[in-house]
Amino acid sequence: MCIAKSGISNLGKSIISISGADSCKFLNGLITTRLLPNVVKKKQHTISESENRHAELTKIIDTNQNWGLMHEDIYDPDNNILIRRDGLNSMFLNSKGRVITDNFIYANPFNLLDKNFESTAQKPAYLIEVDKIHTSQLMMLFKLHKLSAKVDIKEESDIYSYYYYNDTPEFDALLEEVQEKYFLTFDPKSAANNTDSFLKSNMIFNSNYASNIVGFAIDNRIPNFGLKLLTNKPLTHDNDGLSFNDIFSSQFSESFETPVACSPEVIKKRRIINGLFEAQDAPKGTSLLPFEINLDFTNGLSLDKGCYVGQELTIRTFNNGVIRKRIVPVQFFKLNDQNISQINSSMAPKASGTDDVVQEIGDLSPSVLSTLEVTPLIDEKPPQENKPSPSPFGTSTVTRKRKNTSGKILTIQGNVGFFLVNLADIKNNSLFKVEIPCLSGGIKQIGLKVFQPSWWPE
Repeated sequence: MCIAKSGISNLGKSIISISGADSCKFLNGLITTRLLPNVVKKKQHTISESENRHAELTKIIDTNQNWGLMHEDIYDPDNNILIRRDGLNSMFLNSKGRVITDNFIYANPFNLLDKNFESTAQKPAYLIEVDKIHTSQLMMLFKLHKLSAKVDIKEESDIYSYYYYNDTPEFDALLEEVQEKYFLTFDPKSAANNTDSFLKSNMIFNSNYASNIVGFAIDNRIPNFGLKLLTNKPLTHDNDGLSFNDIFSSQFSESFETPVACSPEVIKKRRIINGLFEAQDAPKGTSLLPFEINLDFTNGLSLDKGCYVGQELTIRTFNNGVIRKRIVPVQFFKLNDQNISQINSSMAPKASGTDDVVQEIGDLSPSVLSTLEVTPLIDEKPPQENKPSPSPFGTSTVTRKRKNTSGKILTIQGNVGFFLVNLADIKNNSLFKVEIPCLSGGIKQIGLKVFQPSWWPE
């Protein structure tokens, strides 16, 4: 499957709305990003300039109003906390700090369409976008924690989720311009006004159809990776619904052409080759930690927001700086000298649905993936010789050391996939072999190359 330069796909995600006076407090206790303006100081004897700014958040934000969302990046040297109305990436964890699901959260509504901010933004309201396989589990989590909180929780059946990407330098530059011009805001009123100005600008969307856009986010899990869009009507190429020609402005279409529809599988494969993992990519029942999913690299974590479910282990792990495993993109290949030479020089995975190795791994059940043994292609340590026995009663049998796998394969799509790897095993080695059981008995081996995404922080 060849990945086109650009495309748009209906992701078919579930949308859950949460509204009411206690929405901010309720969600803040469940997600890994910040929704309350209080900042928990780690060092009480020091006061930085950014901490002085953050102390003003309680004066700027009224959590009883529909103020928006706080955007922050833990790798930002200026420690800015922006107030915006576009969506952001986050996670829900269980009490043991394990991932339930990742998600995008949106301020609802996205825009106020020239209405008076004070009269319109009376109560906070949010939209949560999650994969359908996690919807029931998430609804149970909400019901468990709701107690007496003044919140209304319901699944929305008439909101549609889309993803648009464009892998050109021009699109990257456009997103930089949009963010600098309209989304560097530090208070709720400016955020609302700038959002309206963005929609009126026609830089991306047709302002005549702004009322159909109920949620919008620039996907900065990888910088400027794409656009996420929630609409109140389905997008189509014909007149049945809202057409792509309608929602995108003529100004945008002239520069980037009308978006071409693609399948969710294309969006997933593009994520795989770029190393952007989502919780639904793992086999059912897989237990993962947020840092294994690279949450700290994808703008989905606040370090000083205070308590939330799963916070203790998450923050302790970050502060200790000991992260032993991470999920990385990999490419599978048939083991022969020519393939090893070619893939050894590759800088990024190359997706192909016609690669010979696809026949070898295409029928593997998701439940089998994590049990496959993955070891370095070239063993660094030579086999140990039998040493003289310390026993005075003669020789004793040398116990053979048990093989340790270098990680777990979580996803295979075509000839690429995701691999949860022990980081110590890829310091000096990127080539591995995978043992696959044969129907006729025995095992066969295929190759696997690990790639470290270029967008990871140094």
